[in-house]
This record gives sequence, C-alpha cells and structure tokens, in this order.
Amino acid sequence: MQKSPYSILGLKDDATQEQIDNAYYNLKQEYESKLFEEGEVGMEASKKLAELERAYSDCIEDLNKRVSYDNYGGTYGMVEDLIKQGKINEAQKQLDAIEPRDAEWHYMQAVIYYKRNWHIESKKQLELAVALDPGNAKYQNTLNRLTESINNANAQQQGQARGGYSRPDAQAAGNAATASACCNTCSTLICCDCLCECCGGDLIPCC
Repeated sequence: MQKSPYSILGLKDDATQEQIDNAYYNLKQEYESKLFEEGEVGMEASKKLAELERAYSDCIEDLNKRVSYDNYGGTYGMVEDLIKQGKINEAQKQLDAIEPRDAEWHYMQAVIYYKRNWHIESKKQLELAVALDPGNAKYQNTLNRLTESINNANAQQQGQARGGYSRPDAQAAGNAATASACCNTCSTLICCDCLCECCGGDLIPCC
C-alpha cells in the first residue's frame, strides 16, 4: 500500500504549514547527512530524499486546497471570488485544477467563457452542465437565455446582410429591426445578469 505524503513526514492529515515545513527540513537534514556514505546507507538516503520532496509537494498542495475550502466556502468558492475580481486567467487556472469535472465545473467554465465574450463556447459548456444535472433550474434557465440571445443576434445579422434591398415597407421593416435590436439588448442583459449572479453580482437589480 502506498504511503500518504503526511505519513512520510511523520504527520497527521490535518497538519499545519509550520508542522509540514519543520518536518520536511528536519528529515531533509537527516537524509542529506547520510547521502554520501558508502554502500546501502547512501543509496537509501538518496531514495528517501526523493520520496521526501514528493511528499512535501503533495502536502503543500493538499494544504492549499484545505485553506481554499475554509476561506471561500467550497471547491468553487475561489473560482467565483476570482471572477468577481475580474481575474479571469487566475480563475481559469483554479478551475483547471478541480477534479472531477462535474456539472458545476462546466457551469463555472461557461461563466468564464461568457466573461471572455466566447458565447458559443459558453453555450456548449452549459449544455454539458444540463446533461450532467438535468434537474438543475439554474443551468437550464441560463442555457435557455443564452441560446435565445445567440439566436436573436444571428437573426439580426442576417437582417442586416439583406439591408441593401429597399422595399416599399422600409419604414415598417426599420421599426421591426429597432424592436428586434431592443429585444436582443434585453436578452443579452438578462443573460449577463443570470451569469453574474452566480458570482455574487447583480447586473439588473429588479430581477
């Protein structure tokens, strides 16, 4: 059975940063003092040093996860906090480190993509979140609103592409285009509001 990194350092799983550091430096000095001895002693010390380095790295990584959970209220708390601060690259780095990639993971990835204005990629991530957790109203509602916003934007672009042809009812068409633009704006704002609220923001206070 593989030893836990804490047991290699002679510590319990809830060890503090100070305890981890002290155990690491003490053992490192002990093994280094035997490193250049002849025979089996030196070889064993070399193996122990390599094992110690891996164990220390694993303990620090686990400690950081425990601190993040305590400080931010859960696995995704730090990601949400970084998004609220506008630190999108750091939020992505934190999200990439989370395993397994469950429905909430894909939802948070959708939020990050939306913040980058990658709406199609955001929609794909929302679809994955819904597939993994079909009963989640937050995922489904956000997907519906984003899909509507994308469809409206596509329809408006197609209308503009045909705008060179003048028809007798041009004024009515212009009014319809203006109304469509307003609808697109509203849909986009509602979608932004829904995605922002997951991170504690509120773009539209009345909804």
